[in-house]
Amino acid sequence: MAHSVIIPRRTFFYPVGNTSADLLTEGLPPEENLDLLLIGCGDPRSILYTVYADRAADRREFDITFCDIEPAVIARNVLLFTLVADTSKEHDDAIWDIFYHFRFSRSSLALLQEQSAKLVSASESLRQWLESPYAIFIRPRTEQTLSDIRRFWAKYAATASFTDAQHSSMRSTVSAGVDILAKRQGDNMQTGCRSAGALWMDMLRDNKASAHAKHYWRTGVVAGSPVDAASIEFVNPTFVYTGLGSAFCLHYGTDPILGFHLAGILAPVRGNPATVGIEDIGRFIKQEFGKWINIFRTRVSSNIKFIVRPYVGDALFLCRALAGEPNQCVSAWDARPIILQETTASHAAPNTFNTIETSNIADHVGLLSVLSVGIPLLRQSPTSILHTSSLLTSSGKTGDALLDRIGVDSKTFSALLGIAPLALLAKCTTRTSPFDNYPSATSISSVKQYHQLIAWKYASSGDQAALIDGNVVWKPIAVDAVPLCELLFKLYLHMFSCEDVSKTLASLNLKSLPESHIIIYVRASFAALLKLVKARVSTDWKRSMDMLFDRIEGERSLLMGMNFYQDLCTQACILDVCTRNFLSPTFVSPLPVHPIIFARWTDTPPVAHVVMRIPRSAFQKLERLTTEKVGTPMLQCEILVRKSGLQNIYSSIQLAFGELAVEGDADAAQAIIDQDEEGWQGNSPVILIIRASTRLLELSPHSTLIRLALRSTAQTMSLSPVLGMELVIFAAELMGDGVHILRNAPRIRGVSPPQSTSLLRQNTYTASSSSSSHSLKHAPYLIFTGEIATHMSVRLDIRSDKGKRALKEGGAKAQQHTACTMEVFLGSKDQTKDVVPFSFPIDGKDVKLKVARTSGYVEVIVRIASADPSTTQGGYPQTMRTPVVLSRGSPCVWNLNYVNLDKLPALDLPQPKSKLDWVQPLATMAFSDRELRLQRAGDESDTFVNLKNSIAHIMSHASGAPDGQVWPVFSLYRENGIGGYTLIFVNAVRLDLVSHSIVLDVCILPLTPSIMPKVEPIISKLLGNDRRIRNNITNDEEIKAWKALLPASVERCRTWSHEADCLYLRKGVPLALGVVESPICDCGRGKDIPNSETMKKYKQAVPLVTRAAISLLFAVPYLEDVGKMLEAALNEASSAKCAACGTSSGKLLTCSRCKMTKYCSQACQKGDWKAHKKVCNV
Repeated sequence: MAHSVIIPRRTFFYPVGNTSADLLTEGLPPEENLDLLLIGCGDPRSILYTVYADRAADRREFDITFCDIEPAVIARNVLLFTLVADTSKEHDDAIWDIFYHFRFSRSSLALLQEQSAKLVSASESLRQWLESPYAIFIRPRTEQTLSDIRRFWAKYAATASFTDAQHSSMRSTVSAGVDILAKRQGDNMQTGCRSAGALWMDMLRDNKASAHAKHYWRTGVVAGSPVDAASIEFVNPTFVYTGLGSAFCLHYGTDPILGFHLAGILAPVRGNPATVGIEDIGRFIKQEFGKWINIFRTRVSSNIKFIVRPYVGDALFLCRALAGEPNQCVSAWDARPIILQETTASHAAPNTFNTIETSNIADHVGLLSVLSVGIPLLRQSPTSILHTSSLLTSSGKTGDALLDRIGVDSKTFSALLGIAPLALLAKCTTRTSPFDNYPSATSISSVKQYHQLIAWKYASSGDQAALIDGNVVWKPIAVDAVPLCELLFKLYLHMFSCEDVSKTLASLNLKSLPESHIIIYVRASFAALLKLVKARVSTDWKRSMDMLFDRIEGERSLLMGMNFYQDLCTQACILDVCTRNFLSPTFVSPLPVHPIIFARWTDTPPVAHVVMRIPRSAFQKLERLTTEKVGTPMLQCEILVRKSGLQNIYSSIQLAFGELAVEGDADAAQAIIDQDEEGWQGNSPVILIIRASTRLLELSPHSTLIRLALRSTAQTMSLSPVLGMELVIFAAELMGDGVHILRNAPRIRGVSPPQSTSLLRQNTYTASSSSSSHSLKHAPYLIFTGEIATHMSVRLDIRSDKGKRALKEGGAKAQQHTACTMEVFLGSKDQTKDVVPFSFPIDGKDVKLKVARTSGYVEVIVRIASADPSTTQGGYPQTMRTPVVLSRGSPCVWNLNYVNLDKLPALDLPQPKSKLDWVQPLATMAFSDRELRLQRAGDESDTFVNLKNSIAHIMSHASGAPDGQVWPVFSLYRENGIGGYTLIFVNAVRLDLVSHSIVLDVCILPLTPSIMPKVEPIISKLLGNDRRIRNNITNDEEIKAWKALLPASVERCRTWSHEADCLYLRKGVPLALGVVESPICDCGRGKDIPNSETMKKYKQAVPLVTRAAISLLFAVPYLEDVGKMLEAALNEASSAKCAACGTSSGKLLTCSRCKMTKYCSQACQKGDWKAHKKVCNV
């Protein structure tokens, strides 16, 4: 178990989502099928929304494995899918009630009971299910999953025979639960603001978010729904039954509106009410849900593959099983083995994925644990992406949020593994969270929280020159054993910093999130990370591990470090990363050994299973306490050798409810568990299983005690009067009747042991060639300065005679070619040239070469590109931060999210300025404080800032936000003779719902010499009586940035297919960067052009233009300060001094727009306007 095991007395139920739905295909081009792993899935809102909003949903194949540890969540999801598939639109209201309301009508209850009975009838076995109509699109990954969710369907169906007294009892249970949980909500529940995106302030006004939450908890239904007695007569059993029984444990923050994009009702969109109340919000999300499920209903009935594969169990265990690791159990409290179903070729389940969504499980198991199991499953492709999400407490310091979670320099960590946060590489993102990032939101809660969303990609995947045949080809990176040891040791100290007393005391003054006392990393977590690193590096692994474990043995800052050391050694041995201490074949114990336990074994393995039966009565002391008193304490197993005083603690434990029987003797003994499905609701004993060193067990068997105890924390100390100071739940002698030492893990009766063969498909791409005809390229070598990786090197062994002669005669030189490659020239006249790829962006400015003319090799040493967004050297350059790469014959956008423009709401323009007062603040938040300072100073040295500023300028004036005037056409303009070089026709300003931003739906027209004769009439009209064109002046470097951005802007909204002879295939993307050259191909010209007012007016342009989507490009909060200047401006806006010059003398004038900022003169106000307008009226 690679995370803490808790007693789940106080576990909340999350039947509906608490964040707005995601587009699960936002990283995939339309030609690529979706193979998705969705762990910690919660409700299926993102699946439904993706089917609705994905522009290629009608032709893209979907294969979705979704997992949750709560069986009731999966049971509800499958119930919903089948209800939608089995019914027509007339039942949508009832389906809505069943899924979102915890009180509903008799008719809704009857439909639930009917559907549940149908599912129970179809699921007596997995074979029966696979023969049912549902198997066309629902195929459980394990038989255990089907069995688990079937129990819940049976409970729902059983309410059909409830008496009035039973219904009354359920109503009372829910009412009592609501009363208890409502006390935890407080009076200011503003979580709904986050789902409103850029319009979060509209939710805050009139307290809409809190008002709706209170309405939902008071009535059990979404606002706008009937609340008469008949409509809420019955309790919805799908909100009552969970894995812990039938107590009402709905999370107190639950509100259905959180799962929807509320900007769609709050923004000035045609058809929206002028004033929005909570009833309007309720009706809106119900309509949205209806749209989603109707498209879903159509999609699952089509002939294009659409398969969802539910799974119930622990997410980390599932990932390990998918990676082929044997002996994985369902969860910490369920010892059934994971037996993934072998399916026919037509329904083959993927075991590697191009998209991995991890919800917020990183909050519960740790980011490093998520990466440890996720990276091995991420397909090697430039489009593959792994998403992590966390709710964090703001420290107010730039970079802390990512550094605090990884524990080491993020660039070093990423270079080592070859996978990195996408925004760290591109230094920008299209996604934002206005509610989290706006300083003025700080006052809403005493604890400032924010969502940290990170998309992880292969670090070189955005560089066409670094790909081989358009694919990522990962080679383990070479690294010296010593710096690797130091890096891993720092990771070790970070993962267990909670055991460092000095750090713990220093942080006592910080307010913590609920449940933050749960220690997420255990020694198995670190062992799993070591296994990942071992697979990703080439080094003297044994030497590095020997040094690392020497450091760990000698480390004393972690209070319990050596108590958990045997746990770490055992897990490292099991995962084949290291054999140390008792587990080493050459280890000689300093203590006497008494091998009486294994005297009759044929041989003694290094690790054995310790199995202990714990009577259920041992837990009664805790079960008698209230859930609030018990909380969620962590469990651990202790092996106490009383004779020598040794105490070894194991946090990697497996538990099961049931009776234990042992058959056979000595090393042939086999334990069998009759597992009790009732779990905590039953009365069966608990079976504890750990794996421990046999040599440890041999030390003094008759004085060794096995104990199950709570891990001591500040929270569990309150339980010491009940359990004693050592918090022991149960203890037994190692040699007693209740403890068994076994070679193999216990089996579950009636469950066949899983096959030992690995299911992992080879997660590599076999390239046609990874070397040129002149050279053989070695894997990159990572070079450290202290504890930070600063350089990389690649050695080229020259193979051709021509290359060897050139090297001898003229040596070698090199220059940076692209973000991740160097060009190496051999000979005085550059007779031969080679492109050298690196696995991470580089800075080739100060390249060093080691040339061995006699031996015939060249070593290229370059600096790793800086993560500082202000740098102008190396990496993805400021002019090329939105690359498009070619993979499998199709262009792929690398770091801009794909959008379906026709499914995004369009603003109804023009509007009064008051209706658009959120646009300017949103545009401002695209800039970091550094970038705002550059703008205030009129410094145009940063090309990317200039590009962002142009986008924000066009966005603002296309919406009419500054003055109410809407501009329909823009010209990218170069002064000094060239004039306009690209026309941008605005079709609409749309809400990018998933990104919480806005996007321009435009048609672009590069003005090349060949096309000018056709365009001149259009330009004449624009410059004539219309005068509806606005110039956006750009310098030469920004022109290049626009030329690189436009192809990506076209590709991200493309609905058409490229021609077989597309110029991209021959010339690459962009086609050209010249001012009068077109960067885009002609394949999309005149296709899918909307019948917008702009294009109707300039219809002569329709055959010439290409549709595109242009978004704001946001700064990355964990790379540089974002919002601190805005916060300071807001704090000082009402202070009695001039905002421009700082003087406090004389009469000060107040800004007429925001009524806050003061100036001493009109000159100061005018001079400060460029900076102030970005925060004015926030």
